[in-house]
Amino acid sequence: MRFVVAYEGTRYSGWQLQAGDPTVQEAMEQAVQAIEGKPVRVLGASRTDQGVHALGQVAWADTERPLAPERYRAALNHFLPADIRVRLCDLPDAEFRPLKGVIEKTYVYRIDLAEVPDPLLRRIALHRPGPMDVPAMRTAIATLLGTHDFAAFGGAGSPRRSTVRTIREVQVLEEGQGIEVRLTADGFLYHMVRHIVGLLISVGQGRAELPSLGKVLVDGPPPHGLPLAPAHGLTLLGIAYGPPNPLDSRHVR
Repeated sequence: MRFVVAYEGTRYSGWQLQAGDPTVQEAMEQAVQAIEGKPVRVLGASRTDQGVHALGQVAWADTERPLAPERYRAALNHFLPADIRVRLCDLPDAEFRPLKGVIEKTYVYRIDLAEVPDPLLRRIALHRPGPMDVPAMRTAIATLLGTHDFAAFGGAGSPRRSTVRTIREVQVLEEGQGIEVRLTADGFLYHMVRHIVGLLISVGQGRAELPSLGKVLVDGPPPHGLPLAPAHGLTLLGIAYGPPNPLDSRHVR
């Protein structure tokens, strides 16, 4: 069974199982076990960090109960805590695995610019009161479009065979009293989005002591490293897959 999972990541130590700490994967496996009557591994497409949220995480489990996808979804949501919800269940080809066939992923980072923070956004947006130079932010982030080696923006916690990624779309959107930074790429390195946003905030605030995004891309990070935006402002909007098991979890409602 394939799942599209949404969660508020505030009280979880990320997606992946962590000894002694609550994770989204653990909660999903407990819910699947309650249905299947035995332990079942649930594999996820994106290893979101502690405190990061998702609307379109994609997961898969080798299930055996002969339930229709709609009934399986209802059963899962019965057993899951309220801050995790399965939005879709379907039955892909038996060869489907969540890490294979990914075309692109989209993340959004929310920044609350209001002088008094919006209490409804406190768990999903970074509060940075005051004006931001949005045109400068748009110009700066546009330098990252295309295929580049993003090693300078990656963290050390998740080694990859290649650090080359293709960013296909970037947006800096003004939403109410805040900003949303959206990035779509064929993949992201560990901490890549949070490093990009951390530096982009410095651009919006006019902090000339930090290098530009384009300069970091070419020359690497400064000796003291890059600012890392806090995790709670980040949400995985979704993941798109190509044939033979097409799915775009960004459009699941």
